[in-house]
Amino acid sequence: MCVASACFAWGEDGHRIVGALAAERLSPEARAVVIELLGNDDLATAGLWADQIRGDASWDWAKPLHYVNLPRDGSVFDAARDCPEGQCVVAAIPRFLAVASDDSRPMAERRDALRFAIHFIGDLHQPLHAGYKDDLGGNRIQVTAFGDTRTNLHALWDSVLIRDRIAGDWQAYAQLLRSAITPALAAEWASQSDSAAWANESAAITRVIYAELPADAKVGAEYAKSNMPTIERRLSMAGVRLAHAINRAFKKSSAGSGDGTPAPKKDGEVDAADGANPVEVPGGRVGGSPR
Repeated sequence: MCVASACFAWGEDGHRIVGALAAERLSPEARAVVIELLGNDDLATAGLWADQIRGDASWDWAKPLHYVNLPRDGSVFDAARDCPEGQCVVAAIPRFLAVASDDSRPMAERRDALRFAIHFIGDLHQPLHAGYKDDLGGNRIQVTAFGDTRTNLHALWDSVLIRDRIAGDWQAYAQLLRSAITPALAAEWASQSDSAAWANESAAITRVIYAELPADAKVGAEYAKSNMPTIERRLSMAGVRLAHAINRAFKKSSAGSGDGTPAPKKDGEVDAADGANPVEVPGGRVGGSPR
C-alpha cells in the first residue's frame, strides 16, 4: 500500500483488469502481431511492465509520460500549455502505437513501445492521471480509508477502492465488468479514439473527486459505494479503447481501419490534439517525479 511515496495508476489489479478486457476484443490480425511482439497475447501482464521498470534509472526519461498536469482553472487539455515537447501521456499514446506498428523498427523497440502503449491507455483512464502538479495528482493529499488505512488520494483511486471491492480476485471482477459491456457501450466508447478527449474525461472526473472529498479526508463504505461505478466505467472504457487502438495500429491496410478512422500515424507524425512534436530522448527511444 502506498503511503508517502508516489503511486502508480490503477495498481496491478486495475492494469490487469484493463488488459484482460482488451485481450478478448483483439482482432485476429492484431492478436497475431501482439503474439509476435510479446510472445503471447497476455495484455493483463504486459500492462504491468511500464511500472515494473520505474526503479531502473535508465528508464527515468519515461516517468513524465504516465500522466498529464492541467491547471486547476483549466477546463480542457491544451497541448502547448500542458504537454510541452510531447512529454505527457496524451502525446505518448499515439507516439508509441506508431512505433509498435512500424515494422521497419527493431523488434525490441516495437515490443517496448507496445507495452508502454498498453500501460499508458490504462493510466489515462485513471482520473487523477489528469490532475494537478502542485499535489502530484493527489499523492500529497493524505486520506484515511475504511477506518484504519492511511493512504493518499491518488492511491485511494489507484488501488485501495479496487482492492476493497474485488476481495483478491481480479479475474472474477474482470469477468463481472466484461458481462456489463453491451455492444452499444463498446461502440460508443471505441468511437472516441482521441487521447486528448480521454484526458478531458479524466480531468472532469478529477474535479468532482476533489469537490466531493470529505473535509476530514476520511472515507468509508459510502464513499466506495458512490465512486466505484465511476472506477468500473473507466476500467471498462480503457479495456475497450485499448483493444480498439491496438486493432487500428496493427491493421495492415494503409487506407485506415475501415471504420471511418484514419490509419495509425508513423513515428513523428502527430495531430494537433496529440500535443506533441517529435522529441529525441536518451537511447534513441521515443519519449524524467513519477505518478
